Amino acid sequence: MHADPKNPKKNPHPVKRYEVTATAEAPGPWDQVKGYISYEVVNPKCTPENKFLGVHIKPTGVGVNIEMTRVGESTWKGYFYRDHMQDEDYYGLGECHWDATDVGVGFTVHGEMFGAGDILEMLLSKGPQTDYFKVSEFMDRTVSGDDAWLTSADDPEVAKHPDQFFPITVAIKEVSP
Repeated sequence: MHADPKNPKKNPHPVKRYEVTATAEAPGPWDQVKGYISYEVVNPKCTPENKFLGVHIKPTGVGVNIEMTRVGESTWKGYFYRDHMQDEDYYGLGECHWDATDVGVGFTVHGEMFGAGDILEMLLSKGPQTDYFKVSEFMDRTVSGDDAWLTSADDPEVAKHPDQFFPITVAIKEVSP
């Protein structure tokens, strides 16, 4: 009897705890701040291969929201476990290993989301990730229900008109459980 890939289980004893720190230098207060983590099976050889397409059919990824707590005027922190999902054998091909793959923080104001984050491995290897957002989008109360347009420090407009943008920085580090 194999585990059900459509209903993956949570690890009952996770130990790999990480801290997400998000700093948003926005021109006003936020209505809501939420963190989110995506988990995926990272060893596809534990899954059946579709010979026609030449790809492995992995279980659907799992998204988990994490609570972000305000710890400063423009800083929020939240915690997640990298080993949140339980590794299991779903297909009789060996144990499938789950891992956190993407980390992000969504800042919401007037129904518009300003989302920042990256692939977990990029955040761990390269350090904090900073994205820039237009001040005009933050201030425009007629826009709602969309994701805000974001750019990076490499965008010439950010360098040319820094007062028209504000940064959101996301950092990840491993912490003791």
